[in-house]
Amino acid sequence: MALSVSLVILLFLLSVSEVISECPSSSGIYLIHNGNCYPNGSYFPDNTIRSVPIECVLPGATLNGGQWIGPNGVVPCNGGNNSNVQCTVGSVASLSVHINPPSYLGPPGDGWYKCCLPTDCLDPNTNIIFANIFSFAQIESFTVADLPSDMTVYPQEYKLTCTKIGFYHYGISMSIDSTALANYTECYDHSNSCSGTVLVSNANTVRYTVDITWDGMTVSSGSISQSTTGDQMYQRVVAVTDQPNRTRSVTIKVPATAPSSLTEVNKTATTITVSWTALDSSDADGYVVNVTSDTDTVQTVQVEGSSNNTITLTGLRGGTTYSITVRAYQQLLGPASTISVQTLPVINSINWILVSSITQLNNTQYRIDCLTTTDINPSTDVYWLVNGVMKSNSMYTSIDVLTYNNTLLVCPDPLGVSVNVTCIAMIGGINYNQSLILHAPSGPPINVRGFILNATSIKANWTNSSETNGYVIEYTTGDVTRNVVSTSEDEIVLTDLSPMSTYTISVYSYIDLPSVNSTVTVLRFDVPSPVTSLSVSNVSTTGITVNWTIPSSDNYVTYYTISYTPSCPQLSSVNETVSVAPHQSTTTYSYTLVGLYNGMNYTITVRASNVLGGSDSSLVEEYIISTGLLLLEYLIHCLYYNQLIISLGMRSIVLSVMVSSQAIQ
Repeated sequence: MALSVSLVILLFLLSVSEVISECPSSSGIYLIHNGNCYPNGSYFPDNTIRSVPIECVLPGATLNGGQWIGPNGVVPCNGGNNSNVQCTVGSVASLSVHINPPSYLGPPGDGWYKCCLPTDCLDPNTNIIFANIFSFAQIESFTVADLPSDMTVYPQEYKLTCTKIGFYHYGISMSIDSTALANYTECYDHSNSCSGTVLVSNANTVRYTVDITWDGMTVSSGSISQSTTGDQMYQRVVAVTDQPNRTRSVTIKVPATAPSSLTEVNKTATTITVSWTALDSSDADGYVVNVTSDTDTVQTVQVEGSSNNTITLTGLRGGTTYSITVRAYQQLLGPASTISVQTLPVINSINWILVSSITQLNNTQYRIDCLTTTDINPSTDVYWLVNGVMKSNSMYTSIDVLTYNNTLLVCPDPLGVSVNVTCIAMIGGINYNQSLILHAPSGPPINVRGFILNATSIKANWTNSSETNGYVIEYTTGDVTRNVVSTSEDEIVLTDLSPMSTYTISVYSYIDLPSVNSTVTVLRFDVPSPVTSLSVSNVSTTGITVNWTIPSSDNYVTYYTISYTPSCPQLSSVNETVSVAPHQSTTTYSYTLVGLYNGMNYTITVRASNVLGGSDSSLVEEYIISTGLLLLEYLIHCLYYNQLIISLGMRSIVLSVMVSSQAIQ
């Protein structure tokens, strides 16, 4: 009667052959050979039972038709054999099997035997024990060792162990699919040439171990690797020359498919909830969720049970992108599904808005809005740094269930200094921050000038010295009436001014914040003051240079009127106008009069003027142009000028001149 396939597979997983130190004394079926007891499923080479039988014993029982049954059927007792194996009835409840020399085990009898005591094997209440009788060599066991109990450790490592028993000269290999992970040939147990671990030297029992690494896609041992999906079936083969190969297999359960429909369900600044489609219990024992940021593993969680398909991951960083991988597992991890999820930021944004007009200068208010997650307490977990100075957070409102708006008011103090504002939020012992800078220009406008347009208007212009978005113009009168306007141009017309007033004009540039003010420009909104220090120089027979000191810098002059009146009453005064650019940088001015009469005295006046009028005249002393024939020319041009023209002809004039000239000489 042959053993069933299922029974054989079961026996592959039984204990290795090992000697029991003490045989059961009163109960329990056991095997005894050569004075030693052996457990269920032990292996015996055929040559070891030629001289010493294997005895099957059930202490305390009375034999009532017990049996030995091998792969080729029932072993006859007290006469006959089956594949050269025969049975002997012992005392009390015991049966022995042995092989009579010179015979060896016949091929049909190679394999598993079971002993049934005290009754035959058809009795469901009988006691059964197994033994393997083989010729040459056999694989006593092929098992998986050190399978990971913690599925969060990745990649996974385990061992395959194979114990060979019997013949000393053989080859042994271990493979997955068609790839050999280990292969030894010409092994001699006497010299341990294949570096196995000797367990029982006289039985040539040697253990071979292969280390395996599994990364979810590839099985590797040393430099050899093999891609595989689903259950891993390993095969071990022991080969003896001219004998059938001994083959054993072992299978490791691995999910064949990755969890599908991996989806983000919810997230906050510090948590992410994901779910996936659960696998059937026959395909998974549970799941492993791995969370990484960049290349660093943040956390790995094992979820037991194939139906548990949702998990909330906690302790994450706000505003961080995580790669979330889910694998099903049985004995090992299966393939992965992966999604990328970014947690909500702890600080969503920081912005500013101008609350009051930029024309308020250092009283201008700016509101800073910092949007944070509601996972924090804004009164204790949010604070500010303004140019390095810490400020508490006292103003905040809830925008929605996910967001607080934290607010800070700042003013530019002092002017011309940029303001760096940092919003800091703390959660889980980690500080998050975002900053902004309110920029001020690096310097104020330069070369500020005022130009009087009419009785009530002044135009001011300037040169910008740095980046700017616009300008603020502040102008005040002597009675400290303050006016402030703004423009994006580099000039402005100031209107509705008070005549006869002095205006102080300051110009500020701004980017976000105002600069310091420019050099103050003082403009007297009036006619100019009189010139001073009027003098002459470079006197010639027909010309003279007039010199004067210009009015003070707060006087606005656009032209000078120079009047020169001859001392001869019959000759008219002459006015010459000299236009000048306002805001002269020099303190003195000169102008040369030409075409004058020799020997004539002139009275010269200079008036400073603008569109509002001229200053009072300033007089200088009379100067006489000193050249030869001084008196004669004076008489010709003045005393007799009109009379000679009216009463005499040209001949008489010439004569008179000549006479006059001789008389004088």
